[in-house]
Amino acid sequence: MNNKPIYASTFFSILALIGVFGKFTPTLFGAGFVPFGFLAVIIFLLSFFDRIVTAIPLIVLGLLGCFFTITELTSKGEVGSWGYWLMFWGFLLSSVAASSRTGLVERDGDESRILKHIRRLIPPAIVPFVLLLLWQGAVIGNQVPKGIFPSVTDVYTQLRSSLPVLLADSYTTFVKEVAFGFTLGFIAGFLTGVAIALSTFLQRGFLPFAAAFGAVPIVGLAPVLGRAFGVDWESKAAVVVITTFFPVVLNTVQGLTSVDPMKLELLKAYAATPLEIFFKLRLPNALPYIFNALKLASVLSVISVIVAEFLIPGPPVGLGQRISLSARRGAYDVVFAAIFVSSVISIFIYGVLSWLERKVTGWHPSFRENAD
Repeated sequence: MNNKPIYASTFFSILALIGVFGKFTPTLFGAGFVPFGFLAVIIFLLSFFDRIVTAIPLIVLGLLGCFFTITELTSKGEVGSWGYWLMFWGFLLSSVAASSRTGLVERDGDESRILKHIRRLIPPAIVPFVLLLLWQGAVIGNQVPKGIFPSVTDVYTQLRSSLPVLLADSYTTFVKEVAFGFTLGFIAGFLTGVAIALSTFLQRGFLPFAAAFGAVPIVGLAPVLGRAFGVDWESKAAVVVITTFFPVVLNTVQGLTSVDPMKLELLKAYAATPLEIFFKLRLPNALPYIFNALKLASVLSVISVIVAEFLIPGPPVGLGQRISLSARRGAYDVVFAAIFVSSVISIFIYGVLSWLERKVTGWHPSFRENAD
């Protein structure tokens, strides 16, 4: 049984408990000592118990303590004091150490399904929250002005007030540009990949060219595409088409041609037609490659279209244009709000593709190994 996370959590809890007594004014001591001292003592006591179930309330208390440190001491004017930093880092690192406990503890064969789900969900749930607390605490503790680097609360306030505008920009960026270009690039890339896989001449002639052109930074062509297709959404969609086309071509060819020779000979022995071989052997073998290309292209497409909106001057619509214009005005809270909306939609697209991959290629060995 690995006790290092418990020892680490105990050490950081002691730091947080010491920070409770650091540089308090008489007014703050009465109001602030109760929540901070209570949380620090509870974390300190729980960290002595060598059981995984104690890590859950320890994580919650640590994160709550960090949140109270930011909000309470900010309102009382104790930002930047040594007590603030001890409490902030103590609570935060104590909860992180406790969360690592759930991953390092030895798995029990009789462990309940609830504990298994908790063990699986804690890391992806706590990491974003810890990063946001770290961002907020560092900005508030160092008293960074909003015009230089906004806090999480500044971004949240701006996000609430400008959400309709950001959603309208998202429609232009993700529906007109990304969705249209991604679909067109996938269809063209898949059909081209099938043609190359079935033609030795194209494999020798076009495939090296496609591999070489795929290494070219496509966003560098954005000004040229803007001159060719205009400065509206069509030129940005063209960037997405090119970004999607080449990964799909290369992975489709790889998947269609790297079939098991024994399976291919078996189908030929049963007098299977080329069309039957394609649908029963080559296409199923290519599906994992194609989904890998789609997931890669989805990430590259969003990055490329945002940069293309920077480089192609046009109507002030789209998340890339919103980020560029806001950065020039020094409105960095709007910049981070637009980045947040873009990230959420991008993660959603990637999640949908991963879900489709699992549904379509659930027979693949990688999914069976994960299930075990």
